[in-house]
Amino acid sequence: MTWVLLDFGGVICYPQPEEDLALLARAAGCTVPEFGDAYWPYRLDYDRAVLDATSYWQRVAARLGRSFDEAKIAELSSLDVASWMHLQEGTVALIADMAAAGHRLALLSNAPADVAEAVSRLPVAAYFEHLIFSCFLKSAKPDPECFNSALAVMGAEPGEVTFVDDRADNIVGAAQVGLTGVQFTNPDAARAMLLR
Repeated sequence: MTWVLLDFGGVICYPQPEEDLALLARAAGCTVPEFGDAYWPYRLDYDRAVLDATSYWQRVAARLGRSFDEAKIAELSSLDVASWMHLQEGTVALIADMAAAGHRLALLSNAPADVAEAVSRLPVAAYFEHLIFSCFLKSAKPDPECFNSALAVMGAEPGEVTFVDDRADNIVGAAQVGLTGVQFTNPDAARAMLLR
């Protein structure tokens, strides 16, 4: 049977809800737009473990013209992890059905270590043969190196793998190494593509 390699953020879970972003912004002492402007510039370095949690949040703080102590960093890290834990029930059901149909499943997510650990504890994680995170690979999507490293972990050839992600740039990166890409829009559309 073929492999299905799924992203986590925006596929298995919803994008960060506005309510959670408001909590993060309030904890950081800024507006939601200001928080977004500080949150994303260093995120790939955090996802690749170039930055640890303390270094990442200190850079966010500096961008906001603030400083965060250890307790504030712990609070922000906890809120950040929680913001990625809102699962799409339709995708979870699809994963269960793909596993029942005999597909081999793996997960590939850009995520820092604290998010990776939380995802690994979710019940849905049990459906996957491999949970692959950028923080452990030290490379992140859409870098072809990330996909090649994932294939090595899976012991799979590119032609055996269908990759599901919500971001077009990640689909392009996967195609560069020979994976078949399915851009995720919603669980029903993904089901129609993956369980034909």
